[in-house]
Order: sequence, then C-alpha cells, then structure tokens
Amino acid sequence: MNIESADVIRLIEQFLKEHNLHSTLEALQTETGISLNTVDNTVSFKDDIVKGNWDAVLASVEQAHVPQAKRIDLYEQIITELADLRDISPARALLRQTEPMELMRSAQPDRYLRLEQLLSRTSFDSARSPQHTARNESRRLKIAEQLLAEVCTAPASRLLTLLGHSIKWQQLQGILSPNVPYDLFFGRAQMIAPAEDKAPCKLLTTIKFPKKQCPNSLAFSPDGAYLATGSADGFIELWNPTTGKIADELKYQADGALMMMEDAVTALAFSDNGEMICSGAKDGKLKVWRSKTGSCAKRFPAAHSQGVTCLAFSRDHSQILSGGHDNVLRIHGLKSAKMLKELRGHSASVTSAIFSEDMANIISTSDDGSVRIWDTSTTNCIHTVVPDSDKHGLSAPATHSALAIPGSPSEFV
Repeated sequence: MNIESADVIRLIEQFLKEHNLHSTLEALQTETGISLNTVDNTVSFKDDIVKGNWDAVLASVEQAHVPQAKRIDLYEQIITELADLRDISPARALLRQTEPMELMRSAQPDRYLRLEQLLSRTSFDSARSPQHTARNESRRLKIAEQLLAEVCTAPASRLLTLLGHSIKWQQLQGILSPNVPYDLFFGRAQMIAPAEDKAPCKLLTTIKFPKKQCPNSLAFSPDGAYLATGSADGFIELWNPTTGKIADELKYQADGALMMMEDAVTALAFSDNGEMICSGAKDGKLKVWRSKTGSCAKRFPAAHSQGVTCLAFSRDHSQILSGGHDNVLRIHGLKSAKMLKELRGHSASVTSAIFSEDMANIISTSDDGSVRIWDTSTTNCIHTVVPDSDKHGLSAPATHSALAIPGSPSEFV
C-alpha cells in the first residue's frame, strides 16, 4: 500500500486545526498548496447556512480553501441579508474590508456598485414579502450546495489514532513491549537501566479477607497498577498493590457495585491491554468484564462441566483459552460468546494453559504430570513432555504452570 505525501500533510493540518494552531496551518497550506478543506460535520455546516448562522459559516470557510467565486457569492448573500435587517455597519465592514469583496470590486465593479447602493439607501421595506423570504431560502440552499462540494468531514484526531494503532500492532506482534516507554520521535524504546535481579525480601503490604471470603485466585494487570482477586464468595475486586487498599478511583468499586460470579472464583486473567478481565468459577462458568467500568461484556454459562482452573487471553484479545477440572482445554470467541475449539488429551485436571507468543501453539500443564504442546489451528497435540519421567516412572508428579519466554516464540518454561 502506497501512502501519498499529500495525505500525510493533511493529517498534520488536521492536527494543527484541532489544536488551534491556525497561523501554522495557514503557512503549511500556503507553502505546500495542499488544503485541508474539512469541517467538523457536513450536516451541521449545511444547517448553519440554511438557517443563516453566518458567524459559524464564516469561521468554517476561513479555514478551508474555497474557490473565490463561491466565497464572493457567500459574502454577497450575507451582506444582502444584513442590509435587509438594517444592520449596516457590519455589512459595510464585510463589503469594504474583506478579500472576496476586493476581488469583486476589481473584477465585477457593477456588481460591487449594486451592493454599495444597497447599503446607501435611506429607506427600507418594513415588511418582507413571502416571495422575498423564499428567494433568500433558495439562495442559501444554492450556496450550501456549492460549498458542500468543496469541503468534507473526517474522523477527529486521525494522526494520533493512526499512531496509536501502529504502536498497538507492534505490541501485538512482539516488536514492542507493552510495559516499556516508547520514544515516538526517535522510533525506539526508551532506555531504562536494568534493575538488579533479586529475590523478594521485603513485605510491601498485606490484604486481609474475612474467613468466608478468602481469595482463591489473583492476577496482576499488565502495567502492575492493579491486583485482581477472586474470592470464595464470588466477588472480584481490584486493589492497589502498593497500599493494599481497594482501588476506589474506579467508580463502580467506590459505589460497592463489585464484579461477581455465582460461585467461588477459581481463575482470573487480564487482557494484554488491561481493558478486560476474564473470571472463571467453581461451577464451570466464565465471564468477561470491562476493568474500567465493572460491566460484564460476555458470559459463557457452560464453559466447563467442572470448575475452571486457568485462563488466558489471545494476543489480539479476540479469544479466551480456558482449562478445567474436566481435563479439557477450550478456546472461546469473544465476539460470538461461543466455544470455538476443544483440546482433549490430558487425563487429569488442567493446571495451566498459555498461548505461544506467535499464537501458533498452546502449552498446557496438568495434574497427570505432563506438559502438552498443541497446534492452535488443528487442536492436535504435537508434543507431550513428562518432566523427570525417568526418575518417577508412571507416577510423575503434577506439572503446575507454563510460562512463555518474551521474545522467544518457540520457548517456554
């Protein structure tokens, strides 16, 4: 796909317009010869012309490059209407101090003289006839059609939106890390001095729960700003991990409207962008929540026949991978709210499951002591690994978790 340089300039011009940098916008349009020619809303723009809201119309036209002939027609109509209203001072200012009228004076002196004579009259009709009103409305509609042919509308903040999409795509492809500051101007991640890798040795905070509300699952948000806990009573809460207090900057939590499952919460997972949380329960149900509002986005009432043990979002946030005490892994579609694929092979409860970084494979662990690698597209098990099988024979201990190695799509721990 080829990107036209003119389109890039228009993106910059829109940015300048939205940030009220009008002198810079005018200079860029003059130097490049490329005009933005957009209005915020074409329907509102036409409505302003038809209703004679001339201040708003002139403000929009001044920022667009409209052919002078059409600008002359617009100014002539405004001056004529002001004269009809006996608002002579602003009409004279428009006639004698604006560029379109100066051009009319040079190129069409007779037409200009008629306007001068109109403003010089000492008497005006006190009442307008219906024919006069109809003529005004007809001229306004004609001017609206002429100007709408020269302007268009575009979604707001296109430059920033496209840059944001580009960064998100690079994060999804593993080119950029979601948690590393990025220098947009130089096109590189900001250098951060590596921290010394030490084992945790200091208790930061403690979160206490009542006995009947003990947490069965937890998950950190990707940016580390929140700790989500799922309790035996079905409640899901977000905490500040530094203070150990409930995150009451989230309005729904401050109001006590917590996310909740019908049974004990046994698994939690955040999406990579932190915008969604998936929760699994002892009764085999799944729910997907919007972390900022606490609203339920999707429900999966029969995700597993027994309790859910693990969850993971796909990198594009379109699918959820789940494992359960029914020994089965399932892939669920967020758009359809239906199960898409099923992976069978473990002979005991699934203890963890993850997508590989390139989404080509799924890695799962189980109480049966095996680690299985699956082909995501076919759901076939392509490798089975039993750690320390030579030491334990048939009674291999359970494997509890698998972790992807960042930047290494084919490796995991």
